Parts: sequence; C-alpha cells; structure tokens
Amino acid sequence: MKSLFLAAALAAVAMPAIAQPAPRKTASSDVPDCAAMGALPATWDGQAYAIDGNTLAGVNLKPHVRIWGIQAPELRDATKAESVAGMRARAALEDLLEESGHKVKCRPTKFDSSCRIVAKCTLDDARGGDIGGAMIAGGMAYGVNLDETLPWEARASQRYATAEAEARKQRQGLWKEWLGEK
Repeated sequence: MKSLFLAAALAAVAMPAIAQPAPRKTASSDVPDCAAMGALPATWDGQAYAIDGNTLAGVNLKPHVRIWGIQAPELRDATKAESVAGMRARAALEDLLEESGHKVKCRPTKFDSSCRIVAKCTLDDARGGDIGGAMIAGGMAYGVNLDETLPWEARASQRYATAEAEARKQRQGLWKEWLGEK
C-alpha cells in the first residue's frame, strides 16, 4: 500500500502541470517575481499529496500549495538528512489527506516568497475538515503568521492559536520534543 502511495505521489509531482511560466528573479533582487506565475486562482479543488508537513503538491497544479497559518518541522535538516520530526509531520498530513481520498479544496490568499500559493485548505469530503487546524490540534505543526487574518474567516487565527495552546498543554504530537522533554 505504501509503495502504491509513493508511486502515486511521485506520479502526481511528475504529471504535466497547468501551463504557467516559472518564476523569474527581479533585476533588483534575488526575490522571485511571482507575477510570472499568473493570477492567483480564487479557489482550487483537486487531488493533493503531502510534500512535507505544511506543503501540498496538487495534481495538475503548479506551483505547490503552502498551507496557511501553520509551520511544521522541516523534512530535511541542514545536512540534507531527513529529520524524524519532519517525516512524522509529513506522515500526519498524508494520513489526513487519505481520509478524503486526497481530495482537497483550497482558498488561496497570496503567493509566498518562494512563489508557492498560500491557501487555507479543507478536506473535500462530508466533514470538510480544516487541514491546518487538524495539523495544529494534533501537535504536528504550530501557528505562524496568525496576525494575517483571513478576510472570509476572521476567527481562523484565534482558532489556530487556541488549538496550539491546547496541543501544547496536552503535549500532543511533537510538543514533547519542541519543549525539550523526552
């Protein structure tokens, strides 16, 4: 089953994407010019796979989607070795996606500095669970940039902050490690 998942995930990343030019660097800096990516879509629905604990690869979608409001451990450390915490976070995100057959609905807010689409995403199933909120509640991610409220859901930042406080209090997921406990 896992090899089937890996093959599907690799195929999803390798599939031809919607025709969009690659981001180009501006003449005045090393910051990519995300305008070359085209207009930010109003919504995106489709199949997605976890790249790491806070990034999705969407089938036939270029660029990747950075989940709004969360930060998960990096998949690879400074020496490019896979980190256990990063692998656990990616596995938790993949498990969430599996609940809906990898079908998600995303509402983009902006491009980030790497020209990824920053979006609030939910599972596209009967429950429609908030992916970022579930990652925080499970202790696999923490809230980040929550001062940037969503225009269509002003309370999302507060929900994430509350979920993070509860996960930390209960030592859920990675919080024991993050707090220096074994």
